[in-house]
Amino acid sequence: MIDRMTSASRRLWRQWKAELPGKVLARPSYTFCAEHCGRVHETGLVADQPRLVDFSTVPVTADQLRMEEALKALDWQGSSVLHVGVGDSGFARRFAPQLRRVVGLTISDAELALARSLQIPNYDVLKVSKYSWSFRPGIDEPFDFILDNNPNSFACCKFHFHQMLETYCAVLKPGGMLLTDQGGMDWVASDLRWRLQFRDLQWLERFFPLRATRLSRSVYALVRNGTASAVLVGAQALEHAAVVQAV
Repeated sequence: MIDRMTSASRRLWRQWKAELPGKVLARPSYTFCAEHCGRVHETGLVADQPRLVDFSTVPVTADQLRMEEALKALDWQGSSVLHVGVGDSGFARRFAPQLRRVVGLTISDAELALARSLQIPNYDVLKVSKYSWSFRPGIDEPFDFILDNNPNSFACCKFHFHQMLETYCAVLKPGGMLLTDQGGMDWVASDLRWRLQFRDLQWLERFFPLRATRLSRSVYALVRNGTASAVLVGAQALEHAAVVQAV
């Protein structure tokens, strides 16, 4: 999927790296992206490009399989999982029989139709962007796990990326985990500064009640800690994130 990046975005990446002092690179590169995209309801990128968001007929990807293997090493049976980007609903088909509940998110009509056609009893799918605040009211109880192989890939601005993280914190149980994979985070829809690495997840610990940990060579977890009020503290701290200086 890296080949789908435009030459313009590659030039922007090279120019940005050349212009910055080396010490500033200690901060995540995404912190230099746009503060706000100017949109309220249609958050995230490429929602109008089915080839980039519809994976209903695509075989399971390597990064998804790595997250599933990491999940199997945890206390997952009987738990509740939020699966972000359901694709062909293969995760639900493989795991739902041993889970208490699976909720999926998608912005693809084809993925939504396929998921509903399967009629898996403990599997519900919402058509909503993960960067949108509107999916939180659809969640009536917190989850043990969130699986999102590319939390950064379709980000439109820092505001909506942080809004997604704040919502993830709100719908995760204390001790719950957000699982992601380096392979998924390596791909971005536009600006290459949105590529994230493990150290960038560690940087987010400053502003959210999350702790980054490695589950394998490429699978990482953000572990939820603290109380609900800590999420609000994190959100308020992010108002000042743009002026945080690298050490």
